[in-house]
Formats: sequence, C-alpha cells, structure tokens
Amino acid sequence: MADLTQIPGIQSLWEKTSGDSQICVAVLDGLVDRTHPCFAGSDLKRLPTLVQEEVCVTGAMSLHGTHVASTIFGQHGSEIPGIAPRCQCWRSHYIINISGGQLTEIGEAEGWLESAVQLCSDNNVLIVAAAGNDGCNCLHVPASLPAVLAVGATDDLGRPLNFSNWGETYSNQGILAPGGT
Repeated sequence: MADLTQIPGIQSLWEKTSGDSQICVAVLDGLVDRTHPCFAGSDLKRLPTLVQEEVCVTGAMSLHGTHVASTIFGQHGSEIPGIAPRCQCWRSHYIINISGGQLTEIGEAEGWLESAVQLCSDNNVLIVAAAGNDGCNCLHVPASLPAVLAVGATDDLGRPLNFSNWGETYSNQGILAPGGT
C-alpha cells in the first residue's frame, strides 16, 4: 500500500481536518476486510449486497476494496493512516466512491447512469470515480461525466502511473491519488 504520509500537502490538510463524522463516504468496490488493524476505531458499515457475508475476503477484489477503504478510513496511529479517517456512514453529507466503469468514445453514459449521477448532483452527493486503468488519453464512465470527480493513479512519489487514464476532461475535473501497490 502507498505511504499516504508522503503525499505533498497531506500533513497540512491533516492539521486542518482528518474528516468529519457528518460526512458519509460510500465505497462501491470489492469486499473490505473490516478486521484489518487500520480500521480499529472506524465506523465502517456494510450494506446488504448479492455477495454473502461469509465470502472470503482474501481474493483480488477484496484486496482492492480493502486498499481503497484503507486509503480513506485508515485510522491515524495505525500502519495505514487514511486521508479522512473520521468520516463515517449514514450522516448528512454523502460521497460515493466508484472504482469501476467502462471506456466510452465520447464520454456519454447510458440514460439510467446519467440520471443517477444527475440525481446525486442535484442532492449535493459527490461521486468520485476511477479514471480507468487503460493507460490512454481516453474517457471512462462514470468518471468522465461532468458532475463526477475523476481519480487517476500515482506511484508512491506522486508520479502518474502508466496504466492510469488521462486527458483534458480529467485535468479539468479530476485529481491523482496513490494507486501503486
């Protein structure tokens, strides 16, 4: 996992805030190993899904889900201090993180997805979505939609990873975050 303490400006951000318990962050990803020590003291909840609770959390999708969740919720003082460990779920402000998506030629989404994103935007719900891992100047939905904050990947030194998508759309509505392993 990337060492978040090395992100330029993270220490001054943490001096101002380590998240707010009134902000809920939803992570749509693989199963999260909530027994990982970095989550001790955090307020992680798992909503019902098609995946049974008993499913093993050691597979590749779970590793990704745990990595994403620890980047956000890792408790300070643990081996993985997260960006906003005090954020919780089921409060008054919402952020949805989507690690999936698909390539699109012109950045348009199917009607149902576009409507869902618009509904979130209309209700002040921020959607944060992966820019994609195709390593091209290409668009990936939902990240390319105007109301979505796109996130590309960097290595531990803050350099964009060669598999992370890029492009003008993302430079205007996106950020880079640690994505190396």
